[in-house]
Amino acid sequence: MEKIVQDFVQRARATWRRRWWILPIAWIVCLGGWAYIQSLPDTYQANAQVFVNTQSVLNPLLRGMTVRPDTEERLRMVTRTLLSRDNLETIARQSDLDVYMGSADLDAQVSLLRSRLTLDGERRENIFTVRFRHSNPDVAERVVRETVNLFMERGLGDSRLDLSTSQRFIERQIEIYERQLQAREAEIEDFKRQNARFISGDGNFYSRLERGREQVAQAELQLREAHSRLAALQRRAEESRSGGGTVRAQYRNPELDRRINDLQENIDAMRHRYTDDHPDIVAARRILSELEERRSREAADYARNPAVVPIGATGGGDALQAAITDAESEIAMLETRIEEFQARVARLEQDVDRAPAVESELTALTRNYDVLRDSYRQLQSRREQAIMSGAVESETDSVDFRVLEPPRRPTAPSAPDRPLMATGILLVGLGAGTGFAFLLSQLRRTVSNRRQLAEIAGRPVLGTISAVRTPQIRRRRRLELSAFSMALATLLLVYAVVMGLYLTGSAGVLDELLSLLR
Repeated sequence: MEKIVQDFVQRARATWRRRWWILPIAWIVCLGGWAYIQSLPDTYQANAQVFVNTQSVLNPLLRGMTVRPDTEERLRMVTRTLLSRDNLETIARQSDLDVYMGSADLDAQVSLLRSRLTLDGERRENIFTVRFRHSNPDVAERVVRETVNLFMERGLGDSRLDLSTSQRFIERQIEIYERQLQAREAEIEDFKRQNARFISGDGNFYSRLERGREQVAQAELQLREAHSRLAALQRRAEESRSGGGTVRAQYRNPELDRRINDLQENIDAMRHRYTDDHPDIVAARRILSELEERRSREAADYARNPAVVPIGATGGGDALQAAITDAESEIAMLETRIEEFQARVARLEQDVDRAPAVESELTALTRNYDVLRDSYRQLQSRREQAIMSGAVESETDSVDFRVLEPPRRPTAPSAPDRPLMATGILLVGLGAGTGFAFLLSQLRRTVSNRRQLAEIAGRPVLGTISAVRTPQIRRRRRLELSAFSMALATLLLVYAVVMGLYLTGSAGVLDELLSLLR
């Protein structure tokens, strides 16, 4: 470590001996550098900040009723494509770059915008900053303003254009499906008209055939019941005729007799289908016994006042004959009905081979029609959603653009940073002079101490002779040091003046001075 320090001190002393090379080089570099940075053109930067609010209160209220685009993805796409060539050409035309640049070369204008126009965004806060640098402050402000306008137009207009395009597409699809549905409906109608005997609205072919057979069996059962009732009525009529023309008066209640006869007929009919323990038969017999007991009581009351009357004076024979006539009419009606039912069953049985194919074709036609109808209804629902979404997009803004900081005409140049560059040039000048002096000290090396002499000679140094500094030598060294300090102070003073002019905005004095020197 001590050796390193000694080497450093040795080289510093060697450089200091050649210090008169430092200031000339520093003056040349600083004056030339300061003149150069003063000749650099001013660059003005215009800024604008836009806040994009993608959270709308309508989103939860209209969920399911409208289709809202993905605002976050759309915003990312807009920011990625904003600086595309088409958009840059639009910005160049709207900001009149050709007039300010004095050139109609569109490629040069696009290259200028691509190199100097920037869009920076903070993803979490959705705050975007637009920046543009140009030598003309008016151009910088116009370019930033047109870029902000285009950014807002792309964010709002693209979604509305997409919705309009979607609505037109859905309308065209609905028209296509309407025509297809009409064609399928006409096809189904023709098919039903041609195969009307195989198709019925009350079930498929086999259910109608089974129902027809059940109707035949039911009508035959009713016919047997009617025959049984007719036979019973005829037996009663024979018994009435075999009793003579005039007997002792008997009690007659035609209404009660009719009810008893009907109940007996019902019991006989039910016995063909059920057993004697069936609840309906048991209930009917109970009612029959009650009616017979009632007739017996009324007959006993009637017997207390006997009288000889002709049979049939109470109308019993006429009622019996009327019941027989009704039974015969019912038998004829049932026979006709059975014939009709049997004819229907016969026709259905003849078509039993063709019916399945017809039903399969109808099922296929109906299935295709149902698919088209469901798609048509879904398209109608989507159309309503598209209309609602279009109304929301046109009357409200799903994405709210707020200009936090509008673009303004810059009054002070943003570049170059002349104070910083002037300081850097001063340091470069001093460093260049010091480096040149150090280089000379290394090229023309001298021995400055015993250790260095011992290393070079390879022999021990027995002693040294010190130089005697006379008053003249000391006076000359003080003069040299004063001259060096004054030159360095002058350089620093010039630097201070330049910095003061830059910081006070009076750099025009330097321009006048440079014009005089030229």
